[in-house]
Amino acid sequence: MIEREAAVRAVEEQLERDYQQWRAVSADAVRTVVLHVEEHELVWIVWWQSEEFARTGECMLLGTGPYLVDRVDGGLHEIGIVSAKTGAWEDDYRARIRGLPVRTAVDDLHDALCAVAATRGRMHAVRTLRQRLPVFSPAEAIEYVSALLEGDAPASLVAIVTKELVEPVNPALAANTVLSGAAIRAGQRPER
Repeated sequence: MIEREAAVRAVEEQLERDYQQWRAVSADAVRTVVLHVEEHELVWIVWWQSEEFARTGECMLLGTGPYLVDRVDGGLHEIGIVSAKTGAWEDDYRARIRGLPVRTAVDDLHDALCAVAATRGRMHAVRTLRQRLPVFSPAEAIEYVSALLEGDAPASLVAIVTKELVEPVNPALAANTVLSGAAIRAGQRPER
């Protein structure tokens, strides 16, 4: 487990790298510091701002959203301010970065189809599927529901359902990896 102090240190190192990079191209580079840290079940959320703001409290538009430091492997990620304020980053982080299962509209559809099949029969479940997803032919809907009731729906048909029901992650709301936990363990540093 990554402790709070280690998370702060990782972000401070990244802020220094960013400062040096900006300093190389502009004399107006602004130093930044960690303002506060929030504990989350998956990550440490590390907020940062300019040194001047930290000292004076005078508003200065600088930066984006916070850094996320993975509490398991120490990976360093960044998210935008809108994603940070709305929590939109969480499902993306769980699924894409941690590889954890996340419920989607496909899971809800599967639950509904199984419930209809249990109470009204397989053909009612097929009709329900075709009403919700008219893209399926009757034969595909029968194949889908039959396979679902026996265990798993065919991957090719699940891909169609996913495309129709699950909105892709807006890149502006996604968590972007700055440095993976594996790279940190290997002693690598980003070249940003």
